[in-house]
Amino acid sequence: MPKLFNPALENLPPAELQKLQFTKLKAQLIRVYEQSPYYREKFDNAGVNPHQFNHIEQYREYPFFDKEEERESQTQSSAELGHPLGMHITCDIKDVRRISSSSGTTGTPTFSGFTQKDREVTIENMARLMARVGIEKGDPVMHAGVLSMWVAGLPCLDSLMGAGAMVIPMGALSGTERLAQIASVTRPKAMLGTPSFMLHLIKTMKERSGIDPKSIGVEKLLVFGEPGGSVKEIYEQMSAGFGGAQVYDVMGATGCHSPTGISCEAHAGIHYFAADNAYFEIVDPNTMLPLPLEDGVEGEIVFTGLDKECAPQIRWRDKDIIHVTTTPCDCGRSGPRMLFRGRVDDMLLVKGVNVFPNAVRDVINALSPKLTGNIRIVKDGSGPVVTPPAKIKVEIMKETPAAERDAIAVQIENAIHHKLRFRAKPEFINEGEFKLITGATGKAKLVEEAE
Repeated sequence: MPKLFNPALENLPPAELQKLQFTKLKAQLIRVYEQSPYYREKFDNAGVNPHQFNHIEQYREYPFFDKEEERESQTQSSAELGHPLGMHITCDIKDVRRISSSSGTTGTPTFSGFTQKDREVTIENMARLMARVGIEKGDPVMHAGVLSMWVAGLPCLDSLMGAGAMVIPMGALSGTERLAQIASVTRPKAMLGTPSFMLHLIKTMKERSGIDPKSIGVEKLLVFGEPGGSVKEIYEQMSAGFGGAQVYDVMGATGCHSPTGISCEAHAGIHYFAADNAYFEIVDPNTMLPLPLEDGVEGEIVFTGLDKECAPQIRWRDKDIIHVTTTPCDCGRSGPRMLFRGRVDDMLLVKGVNVFPNAVRDVINALSPKLTGNIRIVKDGSGPVVTPPAKIKVEIMKETPAAERDAIAVQIENAIHHKLRFRAKPEFINEGEFKLITGATGKAKLVEEAE
């Protein structure tokens, strides 16, 4: 059987898991209602009372929480209470041991506080992740993501160390040459970062440092922040570039104790391993009504941190569209698996067709080995509307002859029209001339506004 850190909780039978989730959820709802005037008012306005919460189906009556509401709550607490953790805080501010922040790419950064208890649950989840991918205590793990306050940055280092890893905190901003030099000496068993940065290392490390990424001994690549870790063409490219390293796709959950899931060797979706402390629902993004958690269901994922002590987010809208699989996985691990489809707020509209930018990238990446994997859609303005044919910048290997470029362009146009149902016009940019645009967290941006 596959190794698990906490098999008693990770393999709970469905009926026992549902009973535990209900017990924890009711206790959390009562706690925030009693300890937070903010939540008391929010629940009263919605006509719900946690003391009358008797079955899980009643949870659909509880109000959602989202980024704008969180931002407003935190702006108010900064002005009135002198801290940025929100009016919905449910612990003594003196009990907070760490503050994380969002990237702030869509507005003012928002903040998450973690008490010592919160930190311990996060470390438990990281230990579950490490056991599933074969990282043992004392194994060297290089963090090659952006080392900042965001949850996959310095907080990730904290939970890795807490779970027993030997952390090598390089960070993506240290530069390819420096990272290669340190990696060749420290020989990390695993490396963490975004898919786009891992692909960048594959393309540039040997040229810039003289060190081949295949030679540094990395056995496992743990990627996050972008959907590439579950895309066959991308994870195979990453694996080959690091000499056959196994690629794992990491999942987090805003407002919970990330990480909450990771893919397996079968690459059949991300196994959700934190259902005992991070309750999720799938809702219809149009009606916002819960959908049954059955095989093949697809909708917006909503999270509630069952054990979150500082400022828990009740029914948090993460704005991600998720496809759920419940059939048995070849790896032998139990529980639901998830595939990321796209973000609700990233969705574009091309002549009435809803388009997720990462779906465009996935279609293009599957077409030719002459394409590097970097693309960017050009939209007309700040809104979601894109006028067809949609202009898509596509990075291509410099030596590709004109005739082959023309053939690949036709392939792209046909594939997008057939699979995504809109017209596109690719614009090729030579490898090395494609300017990769990333946010504060190192995630590659797939959309830009026309100049």
